[in-house]
Amino acid sequence: MDALYKTGEIQKALSLLSEMKDYKVELDSSSYSIAICCFVEKGEIQEACSCQNKVIEMSCVPSVPAYLSLVRGLCQTEEIDAAMMLVRECLGNVESGPMEFKYALRVIHVCKESNAAKVIEVLDEMKEEGLSPSEVIFCAIIFGICKHGTLQTCKEVFAELKDRKDLAETDMVVYDEMIIEHMNKKTSDLVLSGFLWS
Repeated sequence: MDALYKTGEIQKALSLLSEMKDYKVELDSSSYSIAICCFVEKGEIQEACSCQNKVIEMSCVPSVPAYLSLVRGLCQTEEIDAAMMLVRECLGNVESGPMEFKYALRVIHVCKESNAAKVIEVLDEMKEEGLSPSEVIFCAIIFGICKHGTLQTCKEVFAELKDRKDLAETDMVVYDEMIIEHMNKKTSDLVLSGFLWS
C-alpha cells in the first residue's frame, strides 16, 4: 500500500485495502494511516476520518503524515474545529509533531490577545524558521480569533497576509467567507447554549 501511495497509485492502494478486508486480513494502524492519506487525496474526508477512528479503536495513533493529511483535508472542507482538535491530538500523541501544528497552537494562543500584530509576529517567526503559512495556519487564525477575538482583528490579519503576498487575492475571498461562516457558527453555538442554560 505504501509503495502504491508513494507512486501516486491511490486507487490501487485503496483496492488493496479493500481486498485485505475481503480476505479478513487483520489491518494494522500503518495500513489505516496510508488509507487516510489516500482518501484525503481523493477528497473522501469522511472515509479518512473513518480510518482514523479504526486506528483509535486499536488503541494506536495514526502516523504523522496521516495526521498532516487529514488536518489539511479538514481545513480544505472548512471543518475548522475538527482540524484544530486533531492538531492538539497529534501533538499530545506523538513525540515529535509537525512544526506546522506547533505554530498552529501558538497562533491560537496568541489570538487570545485579539491583537493582529501579535499574530503577525508568530507568522514572521514561522517564516524565519523556513515555514510558509499554510491552510492549517490560516484555519488556526480563523479558529483562534473567532473564539477569542473579533471579526475586525481576523480581517486585519488576512489583509496583512494579502499585502505581504502570503495569500493570493482568490484565496482571500475564500478565507473571507470562511471567517464570516465560522464566526456565525460560533455565535449561533453561543446563542444555542444560552437557550439550553436558560
